[in-house]
Amino acid sequence: MIILDLDNCISDDEWRIPSINWQKKDPTARYHDYHALAPFDTIHNYHLWVGQRCIIFTARPVAFRAPTVEWLRRCGVQFEFLLMRNDNDHRPSCDLKATQLKWLEELYGVAKHEIEMAHDDRQDVVEMYLAAGVSATRTFIHSTCAYTKRESVNER
Repeated sequence: MIILDLDNCISDDEWRIPSINWQKKDPTARYHDYHALAPFDTIHNYHLWVGQRCIIFTARPVAFRAPTVEWLRRCGVQFEFLLMRNDNDHRPSCDLKATQLKWLEELYGVAKHEIEMAHDDRQDVVEMYLAAGVSATRTFIHSTCAYTKRESVNER
């Protein structure tokens, strides 16, 4: 089994990043349009997931579950589990995905040793996986950051 991140790992979100409203303090409002546009992304890195048993961890809020599942289906991305951010959970992605990793074992019965590789565009998330005993690698499509106005992926 492999763990995949969505945005900037298999989903090219770069075109959506300008839709982030940095004037909004509430992260839900700030990223609303960015997440709402996600079903129009193109898919990349097919070699990562074709023929694999996939688990998807994403920081997209669960409010966007239905369009995300439909988009994945339309794009031919098959997965066993899709773990999303609970609405109004604004923890950093690294903390969120550490929790998702715990949920995977506790709620879905998937042990860490069953995970062959985890792919994420954020180095801090990759380091979290490695510290948790899961093989991980940094995989990204572009270097535009969706978390700050100026920071690039290469600086994270």
